[in-house]
Amino acid sequence: MPAKTRLTDIAIKRAAPPVSGQSELWDSTIPGFGVRISSKGARSFVLLYRYQGHPRRWTLGRYPILSLADARQMASDALTTLEAGADPQAEEVTEADTLFPDALERFFTTYCDQQNKGSTAAETRRNMTATFSKAWKHRTLASLSRADVLAITDGLIAKGRPSAARHAHSHARKFFAWCVERGLLEASPMATLKPPVRARNRARALSLAELAAVYEAADRMGYPFGIIVKLLILTGQRRGEVSGMAWSEFDLGAAVWTIPAARSKNGRAHALPLAPIALDLIKTMPHLSDRFAFPARGNAEATFSGWSKAKKELDAMARVRDWTLHDLRRSMATGCASLGTPPHIVERILNHAGGTFAGVAGVYNRFEYGDEMRAALGAWEAALVAAVKVRRSSMLAEPATA
Repeated sequence: MPAKTRLTDIAIKRAAPPVSGQSELWDSTIPGFGVRISSKGARSFVLLYRYQGHPRRWTLGRYPILSLADARQMASDALTTLEAGADPQAEEVTEADTLFPDALERFFTTYCDQQNKGSTAAETRRNMTATFSKAWKHRTLASLSRADVLAITDGLIAKGRPSAARHAHSHARKFFAWCVERGLLEASPMATLKPPVRARNRARALSLAELAAVYEAADRMGYPFGIIVKLLILTGQRRGEVSGMAWSEFDLGAAVWTIPAARSKNGRAHALPLAPIALDLIKTMPHLSDRFAFPARGNAEATFSGWSKAKKELDAMARVRDWTLHDLRRSMATGCASLGTPPHIVERILNHAGGTFAGVAGVYNRFEYGDEMRAALGAWEAALVAAVKVRRSSMLAEPATA
């Protein structure tokens, strides 16, 4: 166990999150008591102890919902119970009056962080926290019903967010199943609930003219959202991969952006060459955080948020209908293919694990195709720039309206 110090509120708040995974601060006064800090900045009190020869970890609750004083008292009481020969968690894991935020944090740390890939765990944490934590902050597990779940998912559908409703249903279903497995609940309130909407395979690929309109509108919006959108179009990478860019991932001298395995959807690090325009965008972005290229407003340790509002503003400016940010990835791939880029180079740019690189082919073909990717991305940038110039010329040529 690392060096210990007496935990204080100031020490907990000032502790910097790790680049990936989790780190801990351990208290010098209570054995095994400490704070676990995630790469997203979440802080949770934990207690490590041994019961009947087996190591145990107890997540006491999330800071600051659970105060330091209360967490210290819980840890002290738990060790007293342990000295009496009982497991301090025995009562906790069978009581359904556990608060939802406490159970959710235990779900993240004991299941998601252990069983899921880093990107999947992070997305589950983000979705569950954003969708359920505020509404159920003071609710116990036993008090949550089917109607409570439906109030959340139906509300998302009413706001025109069916995809968000489907993802919320999926994550919540897994959470409640975990609660039943751990003995926190006798039955899941979602046991008989079907997904609120059926999953749709989108096939929308924006034309080059539409991409030019979106790109030009994003250029006018500027940093941060406009730059994120421009990089989505130029690189074809995923929304979370672009918005979560860390300065440490760039080798600007070699013009390469390396997405680490922990942030990649397929769990495989991805070295992407940066064509001139993308490279220039990254070089000229403001450094508002020592860590992230797109930090959240008012929180340099978190990444960009406010997607819905920014997307609505972009739609109003671009006047392109029926598209999502993920469609930009498909559109870029389609555009590269139309320029004659071979399918296996497109797949390498997108960091696809399937297709040409699936199965045995992916195991034995380790050639990275860096030069080919750089050439393809350069050709794509040139085509996009030409389309933007055509759009701007045609707008200048339009007669003024009274």
